[in-house]
Amino acid sequence: MLPTLAFADVSGSMGMYSDYLFRGVSQTDGGMSAWADVNHMFGDSGIMIGAWLGQVDYADGSDLETDLYAGWSNGDWAVGYIDYSYNGDADLDGSEIFVSKEVMGVAVSYYLGQDDYTDYLELGYSKWGFDFGYGMWDEVGDNWSVSRSFALPMGLEGSLSLVSFMADDGSMMEDEDSFVFGLSKSF
Repeated sequence: MLPTLAFADVSGSMGMYSDYLFRGVSQTDGGMSAWADVNHMFGDSGIMIGAWLGQVDYADGSDLETDLYAGWSNGDWAVGYIDYSYNGDADLDGSEIFVSKEVMGVAVSYYLGQDDYTDYLELGYSKWGFDFGYGMWDEVGDNWSVSRSFALPMGLEGSLSLVSFMADDGSMMEDEDSFVFGLSKSF
């Protein structure tokens, strides 16, 4: 028998960023972006599926990113698959397989690029109420971030982030420094 979807197992969030950054690089040319995420957990199995939608602003006219994802987690390890697609230029579409594990308090995530996407390694650490991150994107560049989330009235959550992207020589990208404010609501 196939599992049935129960609305109690569906959750999500929605919000906006002053600038949507992906691995340190602006996806909105420095402009605002609204986004929404909905996912479903299959009971206590650790299996999850979901979709994320967000505004982008690319020179080819693409203005919407749609990410479909599926994964499994036992609280210690997480593995999964993400499919990225964009309206407009199909050359931007791609996918990744990922694995994540916490090692001595450091979250380690590795994304194995598929469909011409390059690999990405991300390290994360939380201390004193701040989240620190460092990412290495093969043949593209490295990035670091410091962020802090905080509760706001009406069940809203805010976040402030300082992010820096350092482009690899030959990547044809430019270095970027960004200060980003986010606002979200979970349901």
